[in-house]
Amino acid sequence: MGMSNILEREDKRVEAATLFDAANNGGKIVLIDDRISIVKQGNWEKCTALDVSDIEAYKKKGYLRGNVVYVGVPFETKSLFGVSDAPCKTFAYLNPLPPELNPDITVKRLAPSLAGLVRDKYCGEEEDGYSVSDMENIMRTMGVFGAIVDGKLAGFIGRHGDGSMGMLEVFDDFRRRGIGAALERFLIGYVMTFMRTPHCDVYIDNAASLALQQKIGLTPSGGYTFWVPGEEKSQPCQIL
Repeated sequence: MGMSNILEREDKRVEAATLFDAANNGGKIVLIDDRISIVKQGNWEKCTALDVSDIEAYKKKGYLRGNVVYVGVPFETKSLFGVSDAPCKTFAYLNPLPPELNPDITVKRLAPSLAGLVRDKYCGEEEDGYSVSDMENIMRTMGVFGAIVDGKLAGFIGRHGDGSMGMLEVFDDFRRRGIGAALERFLIGYVMTFMRTPHCDVYIDNAASLALQQKIGLTPSGGYTFWVPGEEKSQPCQIL
């Protein structure tokens, strides 16, 4: 017997947390039944489904025609769009209490005047990445936080426009010192103060970041996540 709500399934806990976070923070539930759920948030729709055939069926009905994030869906979904990038895993922090912080690493919010540095370190030379103006806006509204080690900026982390965690960068001279974990633990606690669910997307070929999420205590989605831009103006660089 099918369930009345796909997001009530035990194997969709991460997907439910992600979609409800979107719906409760500027988004709107477009559709929800026992096979599929769609939430509109800004220029993107977030969708989870049980099977590729469900996605195909609802596309034929006129849904999922713009920019869509397919969250926790079967790997075969990739064949629908000709996506060349590796898929992601979505992780959500589902624990009621935030993780413990590293008392030896100071984390501070960075000023928008550092937008050029943050943009260059995170996006590199990607032509479709965030502009400096985009990064300034993110730093003013969502916040980007830096780790200060030995009096120097050692790395940073932030959130994308949808509220998901990302932009985690540790500078070369400071790697293998637990700075990435310290930054993410700090951001998880910060996000939770706003009654939001900390979550992020990680490419499945990024072994170090996948291991970090498990170490900190985030739960992975059962399926895979694909960012598929449509005709609407999209926002790039959404991956941790």
